Amino acid sequence: MRSGSPIGVAVYRDTEEGFISESHEIYRALRISRVTVYRDIRTLFPGWPLRFVGDAGLDDEKIFRWVVQSQAQFIFRVRHRERLVEIYNPRRHCWEQEALGDLANTVPYTARWRVTFGPAHQTRETQVHVGWFAIRLPKEPTLPLWVLVADDPAMDRQLILITNVPLQDEQAAWNVYSEWRYRPRIGHTYRFDQERGLDVEDICVHTLERIRRLFLLVLLGTLFTYHVAQTWPQDADVWLRHLGGKLDLNLDADGPYILLAGISAVFVAAATLTFSFRYPFPSWNRTYG
Repeated sequence: MRSGSPIGVAVYRDTEEGFISESHEIYRALRISRVTVYRDIRTLFPGWPLRFVGDAGLDDEKIFRWVVQSQAQFIFRVRHRERLVEIYNPRRHCWEQEALGDLANTVPYTARWRVTFGPAHQTRETQVHVGWFAIRLPKEPTLPLWVLVADDPAMDRQLILITNVPLQDEQAAWNVYSEWRYRPRIGHTYRFDQERGLDVEDICVHTLERIRRLFLLVLLGTLFTYHVAQTWPQDADVWLRHLGGKLDLNLDADGPYILLAGISAVFVAAATLTFSFRYPFPSWNRTYG
């Protein structure tokens, strides 16, 4: 499995039976992904290298520890700039404590990369200034971590990533930065599950176990849609998109939504034909309309 594998965590109301906390649900997601200790749990990716990409909500030291316990790697955006970390001082040959935000503001730029951003069907090309350094946490001195800082001078924006992927050279730093940029795709997939696509928020069940089963069915539907887009012949893919409403205009997004509409139309048509074959429409030689 290629790196950058996303994790999905569902948050339930604290009144649901079986719900303990949001942190516990994150822990379960990480543990089920790959566990070598709990033999009674069926893991999702046994033997595959995993690298979790997360937003600032996962910037938590206990989550760092859980990922390492799962023998995986992580790339998370930093939220706690005030966090005290330890950085090695080669002149004094010792580790010194500094605020992470202060280190990020003073890191020397090691590379400059031309990158392209493409939100909302528009592209913007800019040059980012990048630097990185190794740190460790005062409470976890045996856990080596690295911090990557990417400054976008044109937008006056700074991105700080924390990872346990060793940043030994520019290529390793570029890989981490590139994999972090997969995260918008994860967000698009989440919105496809959540909103106008499969509309997982339209939940009509109430127990925690039934909600989990519903999420599993929605995930299977999402994976099938992306499987069609990636593996089916192009002619079949285009045919389904036209069935779903593609107009061959420059404004066509050609995303998963229109493909899902075409796939749904096929299933509805198949169900209608099957039903009408067994139960023909009652005509009685009459005219309707």
